[in-house]
Amino acid sequence: MTRIVRRTHRGVIVVRIEGDVGLERARDFEEALRGAPGDRLVVDLRKTHHLHYRMASQLLRLARRRRVQLVGPSPYLRQILRFVGGADGELPEFRTLREALQAHDAA
Repeated sequence: MTRIVRRTHRGVIVVRIEGDVGLERARDFEEALRGAPGDRLVVDLRKTHHLHYRMASQLLRLARRRRVQLVGPSPYLRQILRFVGGADGELPEFRTLREALQAHDAA
């Protein structure tokens, strides 16, 4: 089962993705990322098993226009992001959502 949940936490948009995000969920993924106010976005990948390369590309394009932080990407998801052109460190990673939100507060 795949879930994509968007919420706001202290003014920061947090998108939590669970399960496998294949091409059939592209619209839901785009909707969750679109129109987030401000220049910061946290994407929680701790429970993400797979992310289709098109969604990984979209995430990288977004990160080049605004500040995007990842929470808990697996080594497999990091490989997908590198495959689509992401460089190490381009998407800052945090172990927990709390750490990512604290980094937002400190910036």
